[in-house]
Amino acid sequence: MDEKDIRRLIEAAVRARDMSYARYSQFKVGAALLACKGDPETGADVCAGEVVNINELNASEYRIFTGCNIENSSYGATICAERTAVCNAVSNGCRNFKAIAIVGGLNSTGIKGITYPCGICRQVLSEFSTDMYVIAARSEDDYDMRKLSDFLPESFGVGQMK
Repeated sequence: MDEKDIRRLIEAAVRARDMSYARYSQFKVGAALLACKGDPETGADVCAGEVVNINELNASEYRIFTGCNIENSSYGATICAERTAVCNAVSNGCRNFKAIAIVGGLNSTGIKGITYPCGICRQVLSEFSTDMYVIAARSEDDYDMRKLSDFLPESFGVGQMK
C-alpha cells in the first residue's frame, strides 16, 4: 500500500470517529476497512460501498467500510469500531479484507496516542484475513502499520474447526 492509500483510510477512520457514541468513556474510536470488490470464495461482485482505486494492490476497485465504537450502559453490549466496520462490510456482501485503519482518543484531548485493536477485534478480523494490514494512527502522517498476524500470532481459526 502506498502513502496515498494509507492516508485515505486514516482520513475515513477520522470521519468515522466523529460518529462514535461514547457516552460513558468519552473515548471515541473510528475504523476504516479496505475490502476487495469480489467475494474471496466465489469471486462474485456483490460488494457495495465507496469505490476507491488502490494501484499498489494491482486491483482496480476496492471498497471502504467505516465503523465507530458504540457504547452501552450494559458495558458488555458495547461494540468496537473495528467490529462495526466488519459488520458493515459483511452486511454489504464483502468478506475479503486488505487493511484497516484505526484512530481513537478522548473527546476533550483529541487523538494523542495510538489505539490498537482489542483482543476480540483482533480475533474477529483474523476470521477474514491474518495477512491484512492494521494501521493504528495518531494522524495521517503518524501511524504504525503491521500485518494482523504480528498482533495475533498463532490465532485460532478455521484450521482448528476441522
